[in-house]
Amino acid sequence: MKSLNIDIIFPWEAGLVLVIMGLILIFVGVRQGKKEIDDFDKIYFVKPTTKILFGFVCCLFGAIQMLPILTSFS
Repeated sequence: MKSLNIDIIFPWEAGLVLVIMGLILIFVGVRQGKKEIDDFDKIYFVKPTTKILFGFVCCLFGAIQMLPILTSFS
């Protein structure tokens, strides 16, 4: 079986925090994306798609950090 040569940088606890933070960012981005903006004075500082993208990257990076604990169960 060929390895992906992906190495961890932080302990798995930091990966768990990144996954939770990523899920929160995705949830906030989806909720923010459903709202319609009628007033140009209330434009968001960060777009919802950017929050969803950063949330996905945080979840992916956190999952890579949690690989040692995920592989110990199987």
